Amino acid sequence: MNPWLIRLIVLGIAYVVGKEVFKSDEKFEITDDSNCDDLFKKFNQTITIHPDKVANLRRAHNTIRSKVSAYFEKYTNLPIPNFYIQGSYKMGTVIENRSTICDVDLGVFFPKHPNMNVETIQNHIKKALIGHTSKGVTIKANSVRLNYVRDFHIDLPIYYVDSYSNKTYFGSRGYEWEHSEPKAFIEWFKKETSNKPQLIRIIRYLKAWSDHTKAKTGKKFPSGLALTLWAIQCYEKNGRDDVAFFNTSSAIMEYLHNKKTWNAIMPVPPGDDVMHRLTSSQKNAFYEEIGEMVSLAADAVSAPNKLKATTKWRKIFGNRF
Repeated sequence: MNPWLIRLIVLGIAYVVGKEVFKSDEKFEITDDSNCDDLFKKFNQTITIHPDKVANLRRAHNTIRSKVSAYFEKYTNLPIPNFYIQGSYKMGTVIENRSTICDVDLGVFFPKHPNMNVETIQNHIKKALIGHTSKGVTIKANSVRLNYVRDFHIDLPIYYVDSYSNKTYFGSRGYEWEHSEPKAFIEWFKKETSNKPQLIRIIRYLKAWSDHTKAKTGKKFPSGLALTLWAIQCYEKNGRDDVAFFNTSSAIMEYLHNKKTWNAIMPVPPGDDVMHRLTSSQKNAFYEEIGEMVSLAADAVSAPNKLKATTKWRKIFGNRF
């Protein structure tokens, strides 16, 4: 068994009983001199989307809405849809990743059943947006993607709202319409994070660690959505962001260690496991990486001074920290 894993099993046990860890004769203790709370909050600003990019996204949203609506009205019998930004951008957890390209979901919501299969609707959306960007439009299984030269990609998933039940259904190529409530998920998220700005920052830090580690190792990780669900489940509040990140990451590690089968279940329909796309070997690789991260974080929060702590955090987050 890897040395860090032995350490973290001990850490997990001590985590439950009081945040102190004993390894051999050495006492683990969070030190005041390791305090990097201010650096974490500066890092949160570093990974925040630039205002110019936000303005570009708003303009793109308006243009897409106008072009698709005009095309539908002129060339199809489809009802004019509503458009709804969803996902991490809507939740405030989207980050400026290392590639500087953000993925944004712009849901296309029909007010009733469109009486047309998803493949045909996607083709219409693609035709409506041809020429909108120099990098073109791509049809994916679950959405239509606009590929921009810089700043972001915009994915357009397709939904309709049943006029009788008021339930929302999601369309995917080759499948039946599936009950899915993206707006209800945003409401759930806002309720779970209400008056918890630190929790939102912790989610962003986890995404930044994931982004850095994937770029460094080439490994496939759980989605940002999975990290978000785990962070909400395992969040440990603290007056310091560095300690809150360490405690929350430790709790996630403990959850993964104790669970025979990992999952990250959506709290609203369709109630699916967002981990289903990862293979066992990919899960094991992620488990190794989060274990190494928590071990480094333990060294950071127990460091004798801020400089040594910062060195450990930079190993976790990269040179943007």
